[in-house]
Amino acid sequence: MTRGQTLCGRLGESLEILVLRGVLLAYWGAVSVLARRSAKPWTQGGESVHPKG
Repeated sequence: MTRGQTLCGRLGESLEILVLRGVLLAYWGAVSVLARRSAKPWTQGGESVHPKG
């Protein structure tokens, strides 16, 4: 294996890791946004969502 092939191999692995991180971050962000949009306000028992006053 020559030095060029080793460098390409390392660069390819680094690129794969960066792409994987990007995909996971995008997935996590999308799930987070969708969860916030579809979530109903959480209340305990008879408490109101709006402050009294």
